[in-house]
Amino acid sequence: MNKAIIFFVILILLLNFQVVVGQDFIFPTNSDYPNLPKYGKSIDGFVPEDWKIVDKALGDLNADGGQDCALVIKANYDKFLNKNDGLGVDKYDTNPRVLIILFKDKNGYKIAEQSNTFIKTPDSPTMSEPFQSVKIRNGILDLNFEQWYSAGSWAASQYVYKFKFLNGEFVLIGVDKNESMRNSGDTESRSYNFLTNKVKITTGNFTTDEKEKVKWKTYKLKKLKTLDTFKEPFSWEIESDYYL
Repeated sequence: MNKAIIFFVILILLLNFQVVVGQDFIFPTNSDYPNLPKYGKSIDGFVPEDWKIVDKALGDLNADGGQDCALVIKANYDKFLNKNDGLGVDKYDTNPRVLIILFKDKNGYKIAEQSNTFIKTPDSPTMSEPFQSVKIRNGILDLNFEQWYSAGSWAASQYVYKFKFLNGEFVLIGVDKNESMRNSGDTESRSYNFLTNKVKITTGNFTTDEKEKVKWKTYKLKKLKTLDTFKEPFSWEIESDYYL
């Protein structure tokens, strides 16, 4: 790497550092998250005042034939609309987000899971909204995220976290991660299946016509993670310097 490129990379990192230094942004604390009812007749009954549904999905998650629901809600408090004088968006929205999983029963719905941490807020004004969508397919809960910065990083990544209700817990059975480098064009996709202990790794470059390369690895966890033990996306160092 020549000196000019090194200088440019350092300059970008310093600019991104200046985004947050010296600015007092407000982030949610435990008291900002709702105490939701355990039971409700409708899905809307689990959405507090001044909160809204960002996305939701219907499907059978506990194999009882009912139409369960997974929804993501977000608060709308002015105090978390932080004014930003640096790089990135003018209004840095750190309003709390919550993941709610509801099981359908004859009387309506009951809460199976509430996570106040998994639907994370952007960690800086230059970061795009991490949470993208929720889906339920064949009894599996898919939570889709992206990791993208307008300054400070060349990488752009998409993640799909796959959870299945097993033995009374939502167990992480797989993760798909697709990453591309905006400067070099290099791409890498990894698809982890924690039930088969396999990971498929596909590499390529979107600036060339070269055929992608695929290899398989065996990967065994000592213990499967759950929504309770895997608190936040992008935080699990599954291999040295590689995060899911």
